[in-house]
Amino acid sequence: MSKRTRILSIPALVAIVGSLLLAACGGSSSSKAATPAPMPARSGTYAVGHDTISIPDPATGKTISADLWYPAGDGATGTPTRYSLLPTAYFDSKVAIEKAPINNAGSFPFVVYSHGSGGQSFVASFLTEDIASHGYVVLSANHAGNTAADQLLGTSVSEDQNDFLRPNVVEAEINWALAQSSGSASAYPVLKGAIDEKRIGLVGHSYGGYTALATVSGHTGPAGTTKPDPRIKAVVGQAPYTRRLSDSELSGIKIPVMLMVGTKDITTPLAKDSQRPFDLITGPPVVLAVMTDAAHQSFTDVCMYLDEIPKLPAAPAAVAAAIQVQAKEGCGEGFMPYERDLELASGLTVAFLDEFVAGTPNASWFSGKTATISAPDITISVKR
Repeated sequence: MSKRTRILSIPALVAIVGSLLLAACGGSSSSKAATPAPMPARSGTYAVGHDTISIPDPATGKTISADLWYPAGDGATGTPTRYSLLPTAYFDSKVAIEKAPINNAGSFPFVVYSHGSGGQSFVASFLTEDIASHGYVVLSANHAGNTAADQLLGTSVSEDQNDFLRPNVVEAEINWALAQSSGSASAYPVLKGAIDEKRIGLVGHSYGGYTALATVSGHTGPAGTTKPDPRIKAVVGQAPYTRRLSDSELSGIKIPVMLMVGTKDITTPLAKDSQRPFDLITGPPVVLAVMTDAAHQSFTDVCMYLDEIPKLPAAPAAVAAAIQVQAKEGCGEGFMPYERDLELASGLTVAFLDEFVAGTPNASWFSGKTATISAPDITISVKR
């Protein structure tokens, strides 16, 4: 099958007004650009429930701590979820309701989110909540040995160990969730019948981008070999860290993949970590979304932490200082406005998942003929 590449730039108002301005192709060409549908709204139609759970990890014999988000029952009310960095450093969700009853509308598509190095399971709660509000069950584990707590405690593991452990954690998450849904396990009956095992997607930020891609490609390194997981239908990597994957591993990925990166990302820059996988992965499609003036933390809650955590009277100074260091790569003057970061990171991710995981396409820019749409803040290349 021949490959076609198309370049699209999405206007700054697409997520707000749901419209796109088509640019003229120049000259007297009669070719016409297809008009993409609006991106999904930041908040979907479902209320969102949340719970903190524990998952057994057969690979290590340890327990994995994780956050679970899911579509809640219509009209659900209750206590807002509190995400705690530490007991005195936290923020309360404006969306998720703690232990809300799950929606009984049927089985939902399932997404695993993987955090980056030095992160935590709820580091992109804006995104995991948004995905759940659009009708997905979302699970995000803490990658032991590679969390914020591990950095503070000096218990971080090597990259070689991370390369091996992370995909195994994703496999354990999927196995656990499907077992609860099928009824073959009863540790968490809330999920019984809630997950469609044929609709599974992965989303990851930074080292989580490696994790998502390595889960579908398989990876061999000094710590061991992980095998490809054929259950995954599509992957989204946000500011992905991919240099640990070989050319042959990347070229073996034959499912839809979207890579998102900011032009001001100096941790996982476009040239080093996104362009190569875009060129090598076969998909189809393979999507590369380049956000103008976005950076590494444009895909996380860090900029919100920067504003909210210092307001807490008992927040440790060390936590505030660590947040300020992270915030240097994405927050404030000179970077894409944070609200716009969230609109694009969430809107495009949900649109991609809807089309290639849920099977409910609503964004024609991922398929069809070559088209060009001009705008100042994002350029999307699609390879088919």
